[in-house]
Amino acid sequence: MTHALIPLSSSATSLATQTGESHSMGGILKRGKIYHFRMRVPVRYKHVEDRPVLLRSLKTGDEKEARAAAAVVERQIIADLDAKLAGHSTPGDVSHYDAIARLTTARGFSYKSAQELSEGSFEEILKRVESLLTSGDAPGSVAATALLGGIDRPKITITDVAKSMDERYQEEIRDKNERQQKTWRARWTRPASKVVELLGHDPVFEDITRADAVSLRDALKDRVLDEDMKGASAQKELQNLNLMWQKFFKSLGIDEIDIPPSPFRGLSDGLSRLDQDNRKDELHNKSIEAIIAPGAMSHMNDQLRDIILVLIETGARQSEIYDIPARSIFLEDEIPHIWIRHETGNAAREIKNKGTKRKVPLVGVALDAMKRHPDGFPRYAAKGTFSAIANKSLRSAGLLPDGVTIGGLRHSFESRLKKIGVDTDDRGELMGHSVKRIRQRERYGDELTLEEKLDFHQQIAFVPEPLKLLEHSEQLDVHD
Repeated sequence: MTHALIPLSSSATSLATQTGESHSMGGILKRGKIYHFRMRVPVRYKHVEDRPVLLRSLKTGDEKEARAAAAVVERQIIADLDAKLAGHSTPGDVSHYDAIARLTTARGFSYKSAQELSEGSFEEILKRVESLLTSGDAPGSVAATALLGGIDRPKITITDVAKSMDERYQEEIRDKNERQQKTWRARWTRPASKVVELLGHDPVFEDITRADAVSLRDALKDRVLDEDMKGASAQKELQNLNLMWQKFFKSLGIDEIDIPPSPFRGLSDGLSRLDQDNRKDELHNKSIEAIIAPGAMSHMNDQLRDIILVLIETGARQSEIYDIPARSIFLEDEIPHIWIRHETGNAAREIKNKGTKRKVPLVGVALDAMKRHPDGFPRYAAKGTFSAIANKSLRSAGLLPDGVTIGGLRHSFESRLKKIGVDTDDRGELMGHSVKRIRQRERYGDELTLEEKLDFHQQIAFVPEPLKLLEHSEQLDVHD
């Protein structure tokens, strides 16, 4: 007589934790008087094991003894399957490394390369050699390659890691419907794509540095400040990147204590609070004066420097400047200005809302900067890399206070308008906000003319230090 299958508890074996499985893959059942271990074969072994289910006798009729024996048998089965998979895969492939790493885990060790082992203790190497001798594995066997670090870790990009998560964690999507699976995959692929977009390249996952992660955090923060993204969403993206780091190494069977520190750890803290109040993240006047001081940005390329100067005196969103096409730049008009609007064709871009469409007068350093770039900024247009590069460059020169990003320029612009008495509706129009959303009603009355906008911009414009000295000299001449 065959009894119902009894699942193994998660405490029965450590294999589930080491392979990334959320639970044991098998259970015990009684056939006659003897318990047997029954295990579903994971999909990743389909190329080396045709049978969907494996059955092994536990040679006992006692349930407690059967549970203990099942943990050992499960480990042996996985080790055999990993050995087959490692021998079947092509050396150098990511799948070959994964199989070798899982085989190491099944033998009770974390995978370490020969270099990593040589930098560790002699006792650990001795334990691995003793395990090979006990198991009767030959020096050139797959098991020896696994335990003695015979292959280097492959260089896998963050995009490839994100795409491989469903293969690494099949048990997490097995019972999800198509929509739920799509959502689960996007949890990894969406933040990975932001890393590629904002850093400008697809980095090797294990080579991502803390500095890279901080640049990403600052770029996401700027998107929140520019109202292109919710703070809660930016926070979640960084949390998922941190989780993907942990899960990737766990899927390789690496012990938690041996997992390299995540470069994304702790960087998500506080981003959701930006949805309520971002005033504290603005750049104050002294910081802006330091940025526009002669020679302060001489280490930058001309397009990077001049986009920053335009942002200072326009209060525009970053993408509104670095994406602007030549046809929306009007330097020869009586009032030089840019026109932020919906674009089509080669320079196609959508605008955030009806209030975003606006003409912005150019004054001071912004006008000078646009005159140097009458065709726009092709180096950064449509790439999304400006924020991360600008923050890193300004920070390296000591031009950004701690905790503040270049996105603070937009909010300092609004504070300057408020200081000279510009009312809420007019500030909203100058900034490209939806006045209807601000007031919870339609705005009544005429929009600001370009001449009125120019007057406000001129009142709050910064004057570079040499020009201040010149003005002071001219005033003395008048008094003389």
